[in-house]
Amino acid sequence: MSPQPKILLVEDDDFAAATAAEMLDSDYIMQRVTTGQTALDALAKEQPDLVLLDVDMPGMSGYEVCRALRDNPAIGDLPVIFLSGKVNEDERLAGYEAGGDDYLTKPVSAGELRTKIKLQLARHTERIRLKQDMSGAFSTAITAMSSAAEMGAILQFMRASFICQDYATLCREVLNTLGSYGLEASVKIHGQQGSVSFSSNGSCSPLEDSVLTNMYKQGHIFEFGSRTSCSYEHITIIVKRVEGEDMERRGRMKDNLALLAEGVDARIVSMDSGITVARQHATLKKLMESTSKALHDIEQSHRDQGIKSNQIFNELQKRFDNSMISIGITQSQEEELANMLLDAASQARVLHDEGLKTGAHMENILEQIERATRQSAVAIP
Repeated sequence: MSPQPKILLVEDDDFAAATAAEMLDSDYIMQRVTTGQTALDALAKEQPDLVLLDVDMPGMSGYEVCRALRDNPAIGDLPVIFLSGKVNEDERLAGYEAGGDDYLTKPVSAGELRTKIKLQLARHTERIRLKQDMSGAFSTAITAMSSAAEMGAILQFMRASFICQDYATLCREVLNTLGSYGLEASVKIHGQQGSVSFSSNGSCSPLEDSVLTNMYKQGHIFEFGSRTSCSYEHITIIVKRVEGEDMERRGRMKDNLALLAEGVDARIVSMDSGITVARQHATLKKLMESTSKALHDIEQSHRDQGIKSNQIFNELQKRFDNSMISIGITQSQEEELANMLLDAASQARVLHDEGLKTGAHMENILEQIERATRQSAVAIP
């Protein structure tokens, strides 16, 4: 709005027009036309800040002019004050239905006219401000909804990544997520399972794969030509930027790309850790099986040795008893030798039993280790 607001006066009566101009010339830039059609022509060329509109004019009436003005989106919100010599209620209602903002009856006083004009100009300024605020709020809301949708795609990927058990499946999930953003991309993943690379069109060509490998050295975010790369320890993503993309969306895409790559990197670490644990579990299981077999063999050998030891002591006892008949020793000496023999046999049995207890203890430890190993296997991702 200019320092002096511009008013378009639509009045066919020269005296009424001169009177209105005299009231307003000091504060407003005045432009006068005498018919409804010339008013619409003037409005199409240069937009005023307010329209003072006579009701009874040759040709188009003031009501018809107002309705035509309201139907034009470019000027449809201009404030319109009707000036009329008619004072009945029906005329006021007609002015309201035509889209007028106020209705003044001729002759109007200078004070009332100035007050009404100031009020309508202030209301118009407030309407413009509110429209701008609403436009800004709408834009903010659209941006917030877009951001929420983009973040929702990231969260959906995170959920889907937990069921991915190989790099190829994980690559395809990344490409699907980026595709939901309308982005063409290439992805390379490498880790303990080797390396795989895919693009939106399938497996990467040798050249595309080599570019992905080289981009790994360029840091987390790197822009070249029309593309942006994002790299973490186990993943590199290259996306083709959307033509005409605004800076705000490009910034969000970089953030989302980094979140996606970081999530993939964490999932690869988890997958590789699971593979390591699974391998360790398999090795430990084999070791447990061989140890268990060895303990069973030792136990059986120990039992066999116990049986043989009993047989040896029994045979020795028989030979001792037979020898005592021909050896010239006293009864007491014979009893002492027999007791010594029985004591030795008893100690040998105790030693054998201790060996059996040790074997049983080792078996128990082995069972506990095996149970813990089975539980850890369940936790492998």
